[in-house]
Amino acid sequence: MVVLFRAKPGRGADAEAAFAEAVPPTHGEAGCVAFAVHRVAGDADRFALIERWESREALDAHLATPHLHAFRERGAELWAEPPQLTVAAALPLGDPAKGSLAGA
Repeated sequence: MVVLFRAKPGRGADAEAAFAEAVPPTHGEAGCVAFAVHRVAGDADRFALIERWESREALDAHLATPHLHAFRERGAELWAEPPQLTVAAALPLGDPAKGSLAGA
């Protein structure tokens, strides 16, 4: 899953702080394989979140956690637009070790 976020102008540091609160408890959740925040190059107010979960059930459990609820509530003041969510399945072409995040 890839989620794109755009903070309100000049609120990138606040958005980073919100992510910093949500990431450690998420990493401790059962079924969390990857939960990695990236800042978009050249734009301090844009972020890409790359997530990988062992199962849909693990993702659903994550979506119900108190720390994600708090992150969503805080987002009302931070985000310039609704986050853009994309759920994708790997299409491992070429070198299997480099062509997919599925093994990450």
